[in-house]
This record gives sequence, C-alpha cells and structure tokens, in this order.
Amino acid sequence: MTVVGEFDLIRDLLAKVNQPDGTGNDGQEGVWLGAGDDAAVLDTGRLVMSTDLTVEDVHFRRSWVTFAETGARAVTAAASDLAAMAATPVAVLISVAIAPLEARAVLSELGDGIKAALRELGAPLVGGDLSASPGPVFIDVTVVGAAEEPVTRSGAHPGDELWVTGVLGGSAGAVRAWWEGAEPSPDLRASFVQPKARIEEARWLADQVDVSAMIDLSDGLAGDARDLATASGVRIVLDPRLVPVHPDLDGEDARSLAMSGGEDYELCFISPPDVTGRRSVEFQERFGIELTRVGHVEDGMGVEILGEGDGLDGVSGGFDHFSSDRSC
Repeated sequence: MTVVGEFDLIRDLLAKVNQPDGTGNDGQEGVWLGAGDDAAVLDTGRLVMSTDLTVEDVHFRRSWVTFAETGARAVTAAASDLAAMAATPVAVLISVAIAPLEARAVLSELGDGIKAALRELGAPLVGGDLSASPGPVFIDVTVVGAAEEPVTRSGAHPGDELWVTGVLGGSAGAVRAWWEGAEPSPDLRASFVQPKARIEEARWLADQVDVSAMIDLSDGLAGDARDLATASGVRIVLDPRLVPVHPDLDGEDARSLAMSGGEDYELCFISPPDVTGRRSVEFQERFGIELTRVGHVEDGMGVEILGEGDGLDGVSGGFDHFSSDRSC
C-alpha cells in the first residue's frame, strides 16, 4: 500500500466534507474564517464548547460497524453535548490518529460519515489535526455551539420532575448482542450506529417548557441523573418501572440496560411539576418521539432508585471508562 502525505490527506478530507452544499465554510453563519489557516475564527456571541473522543476497540469495533458509521457517530456523540445545553451548532474540529498504510482508505470512509453528520448539524468542519499512529484509530471531535441562555445541569429544585426523550437501552442492547456472538436486531444496531443529537428537540424544550436542568444520556440514566443531582445539590429519585425500554430488548436485564447501558444520546431534563406533561403530545407530534417522566427531585443528595433489591439489583450507576470490566 502507498503511504500518502499528511497534507494531501487533510486536503482530501476537507474537500470531501466541506463541499459547497450548505455545509461548507463559505457564508456559514458564525464562521469568520474556516479551515486552511493556523486556526479558525468564529464570529458569534456566547459560545458552548465540548469535545468527545472515540477510540477503536473502546467505542467501536471494525467487525461491528463501518468507518463511515464511525465517523458519523463520533460527530453526533460530540454534538449531543450541545443539545444538552440547548445550543445551536456553529463549527466542528476533528483530529484523527491512524496507521499510515491505511490512512487514505480509512479517512475517505470516515469522511463520508463525517460529511453526513455535518449536514445533519448544519455546521462546517473548520479545523483539526492528523497524526500517524501504530493503532488503534483515534477520533477526537470538538464541537462549538452558540446559545443566548445555555441550559446547565445545576438548576433543579425539590418538587421538580425528571423526564427523558425517546427510548433507552438500544445501544447497550446492540453491544450485548455483539459480545454474545449474535447480530443485534436492525433497530438495536441503528441505536448504536445512528444515534441522533437532539438539537432541535432541546431548543424546543428550552423555549416551550421551563427546563431547569438538562444532560444528554451518554453514560446511562442512573449515572447521568447522579451528575444532575450533584450539580444541582439535590436528590433525584428514579423509578425504573417508568423508564421507556427499547421495544427490541428482552430478558431479565432489559431494564438494567435501559437504566445504565449508556450511549443512547437522548435528553434527560428537569422541569417544574405539571409543566412538561401538558406539552408532551405536542412534542411527540412534532418530533416523532415520546417524553416520559421517570422520576422527581427531593431535598438531599445523590440518586435514589426505587425498588432496588426488588428484582433490580443489576441497575448500576452508569458507565465509567476506568471502572468498567470491559470496553465495547
């Protein structure tokens, strides 16, 4: 195989993902200077920024997904943090480390997925970095968004309600099937390889519902609820029996996967009592997914899971890279 130069690879990737089809730099709102200089220059107000790392054999395996799916998924996972703060995507930066002999082929396929994800977000790729690596493949995505009033994790109050969008556990269900040597159902596989950053949904909720705190469900409902509770200085009470489990999940651990599986990238948010429920039908008609109340907020600290010890002993506190028994 031919080893291709770094700058040729960068030019090829930029040419692919920043084509003049509405996702390039030229005329892109919020971007004063895009890729090609030492740094990009953004022209916007209050910025919301986050970064997310995707590592081969930790977040994906080649035997499970294509590199096009991996590229799109990496961008979407990072952009989900913007959704959590009800921010509008402005720009994306991506850094990749890859073995030289496979760089051209893999980057071309990654570029297909990255391009599709950027089109979905309506934001351009404005920079990043590329490095040779003996392996595995590393993909680091930094997202930049804008929000006049970002929604944080710290606004919950006793008496508020805890809600989630969509259904949970699908991504973890796909990983479980692969680990068991089986092929997940098409819908479970789609949950893993084609998650959606709930950008429009979050902005609607922030505008139409009095959302006091919000987080995206990347590490599992139980763990992410704990992060909300810690940031707000309250106790969150979760009722696992209310959690919307992905319909393709079955078996004794279905509810545990929905509670602690992670990488669903749905929204988990807190609002005053009797507010969100009145708008849930309108939300479902607009976005095609449901809103489900899964708990409430009390005085105290941490997370209480109702029914633990009553058939729910498998529910854990969420995914942790440095305490989990295995990666993906």
